[in-house]
Amino acid sequence: MLSNQAMKILRIAFFAVAVLLAPQAMWAGQINIGDIYPRPADAIKRAWPLVSYLAKQLQPEGITDGKIVVVKTIPEMADLLKEKKVDLFIDSPFPAVAVSRLSGSKLLLRRWKKGVAGYHTVIFVEKDSGINQLEDLKGKIIAFEEPHNTSSYFLPKLVLVQKGLKVIQKRGASDAVAPNEVGYLFAGQDPNTMFWVLKGKASAGVMSNENYLLEARRYLNSLKVIHKTFTIPRHVLGYRADLDPKLVARIKEILIKMDQSEEGKKALQDFEKTTKFDEIPKGVLNPLLQSMKFIEAEFNIK
Repeated sequence: MLSNQAMKILRIAFFAVAVLLAPQAMWAGQINIGDIYPRPADAIKRAWPLVSYLAKQLQPEGITDGKIVVVKTIPEMADLLKEKKVDLFIDSPFPAVAVSRLSGSKLLLRRWKKGVAGYHTVIFVEKDSGINQLEDLKGKIIAFEEPHNTSSYFLPKLVLVQKGLKVIQKRGASDAVAPNEVGYLFAGQDPNTMFWVLKGKASAGVMSNENYLLEARRYLNSLKVIHKTFTIPRHVLGYRADLDPKLVARIKEILIKMDQSEEGKKALQDFEKTTKFDEIPKGVLNPLLQSMKFIEAEFNIK
């Protein structure tokens, strides 16, 4: 029969083994997802279904809740990632790559939005304009949508620059455009872009392929597409560089499997009609990663 001292030692040993074998939470606290948007209340409302679902699924890993952190600029988001105040970040590819360049964050998954995995930009003109290729836009005005739009600004501007064209913003349609440059204005909305091209305020317009089919459906006989850009993911999800790799792997697993359960599918649908998350196809971001000088110039990255 064991002595009291021996029993005490034995109980301590069993307790130590139990602690070692028990599953350990890899995290403690909340998961923070960042968003760049001018209206914080709207950003929080649209992202909350995803954040709450992810936080719930991560409870075994020690996550207590989730939070949406909204800022207005790319440098602000990059700073929050570096300061560990944001863990995950979702945006279209150009801002996401810029944030990654500034903060060292890594890109993890592709987000399918409204059933669409990726999209491209079309550059269109009036059919009888005499404009047949990008080089024909020299000395003319092109209408972009707004300054921070991936498909209707960054992407088409990039392909124009890659063609060796000098792309210069103008204050109005009456501004002079030198013969060796392409002037541009911001129309604000796709319907305005379409109207400007049809009425001659701009010689060319740009839209995502989806929006072009929607806006041009009544005018297809009057228009022609002179260029289609390469395709990029609709959205991408990134994470801060020093996030625990085990937690990153678990987040990836949860998000990829979301569309396989009713609860997950509902959360996706409520998150701006997201279809699913999946792996970023190999090489699909190479055109952006190889255009870092353009991105640095556009986002004032030193």
